[in-house]
Amino acid sequence: MLNTLKDFFTLEMIYHFTNIGVIPLWILLAFLPGWNGTKVLINSILVPLILGFTYFYVFYIYINTSEGIFSNILDKGKTFELYMGIDQLKKILSDKNVLLLFWIHFLTANLVLGAWIATDAAKNKALQFIVLVPLVLTYFVGPIGLGVYLILRLLAAQKLKLFD
Repeated sequence: MLNTLKDFFTLEMIYHFTNIGVIPLWILLAFLPGWNGTKVLINSILVPLILGFTYFYVFYIYINTSEGIFSNILDKGKTFELYMGIDQLKKILSDKNVLLLFWIHFLTANLVLGAWIATDAAKNKALQFIVLVPLVLTYFVGPIGLGVYLILRLLAAQKLKLFD
């Protein structure tokens, strides 16, 4: 059965589905953050469950089809190569499975940041058109979008708390 799934859910297909799959969520965050449907999708377990299962599936296929970095963890005398330097990272990311794992991780992390920005903006009654720029930046370059949002929040709301 796993071979049938593997033949159907190719890396290319998973890449396209994850890319296309998050776009409607970003559109909802940007243009309809107060809609109940947005709140249900963003704050429910559904999206993290789907992305988590996808991540697990790609990881499972990877460790069962190659001699990758994760197989080295169990081998005595070998190290977790990811932290050995930028050249090792480049080598690791040359594997399509690992690259897809990192991409799903990137999409998920940025979506969580975007959801937090939209929720925080609503809580602080920020104007939606002001939040649009940080959300777009967060979609493409996560931490920069978060930084821009926090600066705008500080300027507009005159408050920035360490803890909420």
